[in-house]
Amino acid sequence: MKHNVYIVDDHPLIVDALRTLINAGDNLQCIGTSDTIEKALEEIEKLQPDLVLIDIQLKQNQNGLQLLKKLRSVYPNLAVIILSMLTDDTFVDRAFKLGAMGYVFKEDTTTQIVEAIQTVIKGDYFVSSSQATRLLGHVYRNSQKEEKDPIDKLSNRELEVFLMIGDGMPIKEIAANMTLAASTIETLRSRIKSKLNIQDNEKLIRVAVEWKFTQPKTESI
Repeated sequence: MKHNVYIVDDHPLIVDALRTLINAGDNLQCIGTSDTIEKALEEIEKLQPDLVLIDIQLKQNQNGLQLLKKLRSVYPNLAVIILSMLTDDTFVDRAFKLGAMGYVFKEDTTTQIVEAIQTVIKGDYFVSSSQATRLLGHVYRNSQKEEKDPIDKLSNRELEVFLMIGDGMPIKEIAANMTLAASTIETLRSRIKSKLNIQDNEKLIRVAVEWKFTQPKTESI
């Protein structure tokens, strides 16, 4: 019996590679792909896959975590793995909170990606050994905090902007990176300042840099 896998990703070369990888497995087959949330929801309802692979950064500036949230509310038992270039622990942590059963980096080896799919298909959760170590530390640090981290107030899109500000990127560069208008990034920055109770852009930069500095460094696998 083959398990049906559906891919949501807007990079054609990656989609082709994943489809080939999945179809090479004795018990797996790729039954469809899409690059937007709307198409994914429509086809997943029709095809009823056993597992869905989702990239966070999708076409039309959509965020895959929003798709994950929608799928979890409609199909609570559907297995979902996030496959992304975003290696920051905050995204990994948020994905699992939203109901992902696995998180795989696009830089991971094909062996690890297949292992993730096979593990989640069985109903288990998957994290690589390096992720597990970092996540354990992240959970421990959070358990020591008396108050909720204010960063948790940020939306997924706001979090992306906040992290890039912490990397020292100016508004125009962030806009180009996210293929959004600079005015849109400025609006997101204003929302971030409001949620974090920060009055000026200089302080926001300091807070973002300091917050990034306190996070564990991500190591390549």
